[in-house]
Amino acid sequence: MEFCVKHAPVCSTLEFSLSQDEYVVAQPNSMLTMTAGIVISAHAGRLESPAALSSPAGERAIASSSPSPRGRSSWLGGFKSMLGGESFFTAEFRAKSDEQTVVLAPESYGDIVALDLQPDTGYFLTRGSYLANVGSTNVRVKYGGLKGMMSKKGLFLMHATGHGTVFCHSYGAIVHHRLSANETLLVDNRFMVAFSDTVQYRLVKASDSLKDSLMSGEGLINHYSGPGDIYYQTRGKPSGGFLTTLIDVAF
Repeated sequence: MEFCVKHAPVCSTLEFSLSQDEYVVAQPNSMLTMTAGIVISAHAGRLESPAALSSPAGERAIASSSPSPRGRSSWLGGFKSMLGGESFFTAEFRAKSDEQTVVLAPESYGDIVALDLQPDTGYFLTRGSYLANVGSTNVRVKYGGLKGMMSKKGLFLMHATGHGTVFCHSYGAIVHHRLSANETLLVDNRFMVAFSDTVQYRLVKASDSLKDSLMSGEGLINHYSGPGDIYYQTRGKPSGGFLTTLIDVAF
C-alpha cells in the first residue's frame, strides 16, 4: 500500500494505492473517487486496521502483512465517536484485487497531515479533525473532563495509538511545531488540530488582565508544554451560531 497527499494545502486530497485485501478506515462521506475493485463496508464506531506501516520520505509506503481480524465495531462505539465530534459510522475501503485506488477528500478547504504512530507515542485529535487511519492503529474516544470542555475541545477527545498512521484534515494550512522538554507555546483554542499525548495542556487567560483578555477577543487560550508535537491550522472554522457552539463545547 502507498499513499500521498495531493493538491495541498488548500484543496487537499489523500490518495491510496491498494493491493488485494489491503484496506483503509475512513470518515464516512469522504470518498472522492475509487476504482471498480474497491468494496465499501460501514461499521458502527471505530475499527483497527492491521497492516504494518513504514514511513519513508515523500510518497509513503505501507508494507501489508496477511489480513488479520478487524477490530470490533459496536453501537456503543458509534455513540462514543459522536461524543468525540466524529460520525457514528466508520467506512472501510477494501481492495478485491491488486492495483486499486481510492481517493479521499475532506469537506473543508485545507491541508491533510499524516501522523506516524509508535507503540510508545500517540496523538489526541481535536473535534472534527479525523479523516482516516491505516496500519495497526486504534482510534478511541477518551474523556477530556472539564478541562477539555472549557478549552473548547469538548468533554471527549479522539485518542490515536498503535503502530501506523492516522490522517487529520484542517481548515487552512497545517503548521507543525516540535516542543522540546519544558518548552511552551500558547495556541488559540479554535486552531488546534492534534497534539502528542506526551504534551501537557492547560487553559489560561490570554493576558494577565481579564479585561484585556476579553476585549482583545482572545479570552481563554491553551498553554501547551513539551516534549511532543503539536499541529495547528492557519484558519479558524466559522462558527455555526450560538446553539452549534454550545453543543460543540458541551460534547
